[in-house]
Amino acid sequence: MGMTPIISRNSDTLSWTRPSQPKIEIQLVGQQPRIVNSYTTGDQINGTAIITVEHETPFDEVEIVLQGSSHTTIDHVPCGRVGSEQIFLELRQPIEETAYLIPEVLEPGRSYSFSFGFVVPDRLLPQACTHARINPLVHRAHTMLPPTLGDPMLAGDGKTFLDDLAPDMSRISYIIRVGVFMKSPSDHRQLNPLAIIAKKVRIIPTVEEEPPINVLGHPYYCTSKGKSGRYGPLRTKLGRLLVSSSQPKPIRLLPPSYPRHNVSTVAIVRLRFDPVGNEQPPQLGSITSKLKASTFYSATPRADFPCQSGTISSGQGGQGLFSESIPLLTMCVSSAQWEKHSMSSESDRRESIHLITSENLDDPAVSFFKDNYYTTSVIIPITIPSSKTFVPTFHSCLVSRTYSLDLSLTYHTPGMNILTPTISLCVPIQITT
Repeated sequence: MGMTPIISRNSDTLSWTRPSQPKIEIQLVGQQPRIVNSYTTGDQINGTAIITVEHETPFDEVEIVLQGSSHTTIDHVPCGRVGSEQIFLELRQPIEETAYLIPEVLEPGRSYSFSFGFVVPDRLLPQACTHARINPLVHRAHTMLPPTLGDPMLAGDGKTFLDDLAPDMSRISYIIRVGVFMKSPSDHRQLNPLAIIAKKVRIIPTVEEEPPINVLGHPYYCTSKGKSGRYGPLRTKLGRLLVSSSQPKPIRLLPPSYPRHNVSTVAIVRLRFDPVGNEQPPQLGSITSKLKASTFYSATPRADFPCQSGTISSGQGGQGLFSESIPLLTMCVSSAQWEKHSMSSESDRRESIHLITSENLDDPAVSFFKDNYYTTSVIIPITIPSSKTFVPTFHSCLVSRTYSLDLSLTYHTPGMNILTPTISLCVPIQITT
């Protein structure tokens, strides 16, 4: 007779039982109704597995496991839909032989309790990532514990499901699995399940800040951009406006056991204006900021970090990319004050060179070594909304999550009244916890 899956009222619990076979209940320490327990690095996951039967039931083994796994689905590849699974974590609770009753028979009218305790590790075993790699840093990233991702059971208050910005095609899950097994009559090395139950837990590991991303020549990020203005029927040249920003300090999430609240950082946008003649710097308008969450998933383990070219379509080369942008803030920056500089000193000249990127040096339309130029800067608060669930930046064998800031600046140049010019940047940002 095959196993019949039964989903209990608590949809965080899955069970597979045969009629009149063992019934298993998992009780976690600190469990609250309708809320999945959350843990972080170093936390203890303690609980008890309770087994009861309606009839005398012979058995050979009870197994209690903390399991972590990744699941991905890729569509539109030549062979149709492809699903992949990786079990990257499997911690087993030792059970003393004396915990079993001799003979190994479960009796009706009694409850059999098995305590368990797991500690959330900070790293996976090296054999969790054994695939080929072309980047030596990939193995370190792939053996870090990834966060729970793509599971709608991440409830904020037991009533509201929160979106963690992941597609249905990728999921990272952690479960406590308890099973009662009996040896196969034909092969005693094989264990056949009498009943299995799995209870979901949420794990958001501690993630430290990584070094800033090298954006030079990157196909996706744009941390510096310049525009030269022209006006009138003769397209008379105006000065050159250069806008730049660097990777902000990371957004630091608190552990999942803390009350939910807004967390934030700041981005600094630096501006420089080089006039052609004696014209004044442009009047700034507003800056709009958006946070983009990109989830990369694949049918096979990645040999390198995913390229954020923005051109990957679902199924292309067995890889998928799902991005979602969250509007953050639109702020008026018209009150920003420009500061005039002179190139009379060597220190000013060095500062000017520091502000110039390679793409600007090749532009013959403007000279960055004129006598006068202007600078200003704008500080942009970056606060993520509490209406979404954010996980830290991570890379695993099958799934990765990265974040970037889209910053769009409007400005007004005298003599150009037809359209409002805009300069947009895309800056990497990390989320840590």
